[in-house]
Amino acid sequence: MAVPNPHHMLLELIARAVPLLVALAPDPGARAVLDTAAARMGGLATLRSITRLRVDVITEWQRTTLDARPTTPVSSYEWSTELRDYQIPAWRYTRRFFTATGLNEIVDVVVDSVAVFRSGGKWAPMNVAYVDERDELFTISPERLMVLASEATDASARRDTVMGGIRYARVSATVGKFHSTLFFRRGDGLLALARFRAAQPSDFGLAPWGDMEVDIWYSRWSKIAGAGVMLPTQLDVYRVGRPYKRMTALSVAVNPVIAPESLAISDSLRAAFLAGAPRGEFVAIGRRPMFDLPLDSAKIVGSTFALFNTGGTPAGAVKIGGRWLLLEAGAAPLSVQRSVDFLRRTDASPLGGTLITAPAGAGGVAWLAARPEPTWVALGARPYVDAVLRGWRQSGAALRTAGGGSWLRVGSDSVRLETIDLPDYPSTTVVYAPSLRWAYAWPAGPAQADYTAAYVQMKGWAVDRIGSSRAFYGTPLR
Repeated sequence: MAVPNPHHMLLELIARAVPLLVALAPDPGARAVLDTAAARMGGLATLRSITRLRVDVITEWQRTTLDARPTTPVSSYEWSTELRDYQIPAWRYTRRFFTATGLNEIVDVVVDSVAVFRSGGKWAPMNVAYVDERDELFTISPERLMVLASEATDASARRDTVMGGIRYARVSATVGKFHSTLFFRRGDGLLALARFRAAQPSDFGLAPWGDMEVDIWYSRWSKIAGAGVMLPTQLDVYRVGRPYKRMTALSVAVNPVIAPESLAISDSLRAAFLAGAPRGEFVAIGRRPMFDLPLDSAKIVGSTFALFNTGGTPAGAVKIGGRWLLLEAGAAPLSVQRSVDFLRRTDASPLGGTLITAPAGAGGVAWLAARPEPTWVALGARPYVDAVLRGWRQSGAALRTAGGGSWLRVGSDSVRLETIDLPDYPSTTVVYAPSLRWAYAWPAGPAQADYTAAYVQMKGWAVDRIGSSRAFYGTPLR
């Protein structure tokens, strides 16, 4: 038997190790960009030393619109105080919402993998969506992002790009759980943009979009007093390519003393969160998605109107020509599937199809698109449906466009579709069912309801009730 040559064995080991070492070696181009940005912010050692923050923030929440309007409607303003401990990790988020009657306060506390909240003086468990939100925030915060990027073993320089006449260096790297592309202005070397794709599968408002593109823009750079660090104090968050929220820091304190009880969750609350029972009718708690709820309050009114009465479900269903017509697609495939299952258990009439009119996320279309029943999409809802299908990687080839000024045949009957402009909701579809003396328009605000009622009366339609996303059966026409 031949004796192995130690020299040959050593050469073979080196040959195998070199590609691995090359793969693990930091990209010098990426390292130069990251090191410059970290130095401009105060140095990597200073950034690593930031383990706690207190931040007072004004958040401007924006409604996602996919039409061509030049501005995005604001849904609310929030003044919050955040206590962050990156090492635990723990987050206390005291939120104050501006209302006509003053400030309404809610306190969220997220510690490791459990989330609870206080409202009206009482503590209760929350949903895992807030754990996901904490995880994302603790990654995209600039002081954390730079540390995570510097530690990434896959950091790689990409070709420079120009946006708005400004040249940006680009670095791809896995930061936290997000494979990201980071943009740094060549002029000042600072972080300008973080871009990645991610889903928020437990959140009512974000789950519909599936795997979406997320952009975080960093601006309003300020030196933090006494901390030896410079940070951006404005973060603009874009989702699905559109503005989602703007967070402007009013004050930042680095490594403040945080009372341990501020970031504590009692054993009973922790147990309640882990048990995961539904809270009320409209949101699940614990580790299930917010919309993972039984349809315990669903009912059928007058054998004609199906009211699901559960958060995340379609607006409702109406029986037309002996068949059920679903209105809207719900938050996620699970929501619309359970709604259809309720109809099958409760009434023998078959499903005639789904009509989607809402200018909002329609996650359930990912399930409906594979169904044999037709799914009609109004023109005003089409951009939203297309974005959902991209996020869920579903084809929309089987979907049918439903234009205004047309009749939609369902079973042995038909409904009329008209398109009108409502305040803040251009190109809204109004559905008119003559045989039921009923009309429907998705927007549910009082101003929109008045416009819809005026339109129905102007058309001379025989209507007794007008439904919406919040009151599907409808309110009597005055």
